[in-house]
Amino acid sequence: MEERGESSSSGCLRRFASCFLNSLTDDKVKSYLSLHSNVLDEYVAESVPTETLERWLMKKQSKQDDKANFQNINRVPALTSATRWSLVSLKVQYLDSNMQAVVYELNSSVEQRLDRGSDNRLLIFELCNIIKTATMADGFSLYFVGDCNNSLCLFTSAGMKDQQQQKPIAVETAGFGITVASYVAKFRKTLLVQDLAEDSRFPKGISMDSKSPVQSVLCLPIVTAGNDLLGVLELYRQRGRNPFDSDQQQIATANLAWASVAIHQVEISKGLARQSEMNDFLLDVSKTYFDNILAIDSLLEHIMINAKNLVNADRCAFFQVDHSSQELYSDLFDIGEEKEGRPVFKKTKEIRFSIEKGIAGQVARTGEVLNIPDAYADPRFNREVDVYTGYTTRNILCMPIVSRGVVIGVVQMVNKMNGTAFTEADENNFKMFAVFCALALHCANMYHRIQQSECIYRVTMEKLAYHSICTNEEWQGLMRSVLPKSIAKEIEQFHFDITPYEDLWPTIFVNMIYSSCGKNSFDLEKLCRFTMSVKKNYRRVPYHNWKHAVNVAHCMYNILQKVQGTFSQLERKGLLVACLCHDLDHRGYTNSYLHKFDHPLAALYSTSTMEQHHFSQTVSILQLEGHNIFSNLNADDYEQLLEIIRKAIIATDLALYFGNRKQISDLLQAGALDINNQTHRDRVIGLMMTACDLCSVTKLWPVCRATTDDIYAEFWGEGDDMKRMGMQPIPMMDREKNDEIPSGQVVFFTGVAVPCYRTLSEVFPSTSQLLGSCR
Repeated sequence: MEERGESSSSGCLRRFASCFLNSLTDDKVKSYLSLHSNVLDEYVAESVPTETLERWLMKKQSKQDDKANFQNINRVPALTSATRWSLVSLKVQYLDSNMQAVVYELNSSVEQRLDRGSDNRLLIFELCNIIKTATMADGFSLYFVGDCNNSLCLFTSAGMKDQQQQKPIAVETAGFGITVASYVAKFRKTLLVQDLAEDSRFPKGISMDSKSPVQSVLCLPIVTAGNDLLGVLELYRQRGRNPFDSDQQQIATANLAWASVAIHQVEISKGLARQSEMNDFLLDVSKTYFDNILAIDSLLEHIMINAKNLVNADRCAFFQVDHSSQELYSDLFDIGEEKEGRPVFKKTKEIRFSIEKGIAGQVARTGEVLNIPDAYADPRFNREVDVYTGYTTRNILCMPIVSRGVVIGVVQMVNKMNGTAFTEADENNFKMFAVFCALALHCANMYHRIQQSECIYRVTMEKLAYHSICTNEEWQGLMRSVLPKSIAKEIEQFHFDITPYEDLWPTIFVNMIYSSCGKNSFDLEKLCRFTMSVKKNYRRVPYHNWKHAVNVAHCMYNILQKVQGTFSQLERKGLLVACLCHDLDHRGYTNSYLHKFDHPLAALYSTSTMEQHHFSQTVSILQLEGHNIFSNLNADDYEQLLEIIRKAIIATDLALYFGNRKQISDLLQAGALDINNQTHRDRVIGLMMTACDLCSVTKLWPVCRATTDDIYAEFWGEGDDMKRMGMQPIPMMDREKNDEIPSGQVVFFTGVAVPCYRTLSEVFPSTSQLLGSCR
């Protein structure tokens, strides 16, 4: 070949190509070059540039360094056996270039460690040791974001310390001109610096002091799956070593990413477990609270105990808000002692302070949470309390208890037991807990107010019982009373005047009810108690008084006697009792007056105000001990009887009379009135009640005239009150217009009374005597 002018390498290559042209593979090329090394030497010398040769040499040196590092893995003293196992696995798989297997093994290791309860930070620190070895770094620094501020704190296997001993670097203000770690923390992007000394962005370099100058830095953010910053990993190589390249960046990034996913998965599982525990906790809390809802002190103790346990606080204080005086107050305090495993709370004289003062005051005013990591650095903190008690406050979590948008209390937790400060998780947990606190406090305060109201009610009822319930002498005297025979005959007449027999009015009623309903219809003792208590509950007003009640009952008695067989015994009982009670506790004022001046009764009853009050008073007397004259009835009959009484009393509202009479007249005119139809029957009973209520106009003239004087005395009293309030009453209620009485009475007779009795006589002709007397 040389004689023909060819070099030996060229000839060999031509023969190689001719032999293997159709079946050339990498293995055949390597095999040929291992047997003919002179061919490779000549090719490199003639064809490969010098720069390429230098890059090949650097790459070969780097691989030798990597191999040496992996061979020393088992001699790393700071690593646990589990981490060393991961490193061995990493060694084999890295040399095999199987990155998928690497991250899979790391992921499994992380999950196993977290499931066993390992500290996340210590686990990440050990992972960073792995990454340091995998990337052939000379060292690393691991920083975590501070608990309650935006600073970076250096983490070592012994714990946390500030990135700088004097002052931590704030992440949100960190940027150009500070350190590599703070830059990465701010922008959350991986940073590869080939030569730190030549990078003008970081004049302070890295915060970690090293024995020799640092040349290359690989710095990566550690983020959660939700892109929240956990910390920063800062890897470095000293001067004289090759700088980090993209291969090492890929290794570090992949390991951190997969570790983050593993941590996230385990945290989700732990979060669900914690949520389940929280649900159980809140369920127990709610049961405890509502078991103690009536005892405010016990409830407050439980709130403080549960608040301490929830956020693991050393002390707890609870203040209620008095919005009327703009103060916070408490009389129960956590003294830091325990008895039989339970905190002891000291009951003291109530202390109060302005809502304008202190941390608790600000929370009460604003309704905002205050989480203070350093109490002494906060100007709102009152140091005098610590001086007085000898207790040192480090950190505070102060939370509002809100009900219906209003702060009703403030819970202040002091000194986190197992951390540097209260966390955001503590805040979130307490917000859920606070909902139950608010509900329990609201219900407890409501029960407290109800109890107070009940006490007031009982006192009032005791007063009423003394003044408004008949005495034993009164009802026993009625039981012994006997109605003279002459009067017994006279009460059978519509025009009978009861005026001269005031002492016998109760006896007259008892006689009428037994005569109408039968001797066995009522227990005599209960009937006498009921009758005498009804008498005492009529006020001493000119017209709507006890005398008027007996008169109305007398008229109803005579109507029922005239139409015997039309109404059942239950109806007769109800109508006679309704007539006796139809004006109970009347104040001598019209419904219009009560509404015009916003009387409390008008607020209770918007329509037929006094009539509804009269029925309510009737039921109240029936409920008094020994007064239930209907106690022998079954439930259905008792309910039906009360409804008869209610409808009858409401029907005495004269405003309802006009429509009711017209409906009956229309039915009569059409020949459609059916007394057995319950709707028609109710209308007829309503007309009967009006006829009885107006019965004074059917008496003899002297009685009618005297009763009219009583009516106008009551009207004029209402008119006088209106004048005192600067209002002009209607003529009927103005005593200065008494000359209009005759014409007014004629209008009343012709427009109200006569039509009432005429219609009643058309329904029951036997009552026509009432119409004749009225005419």
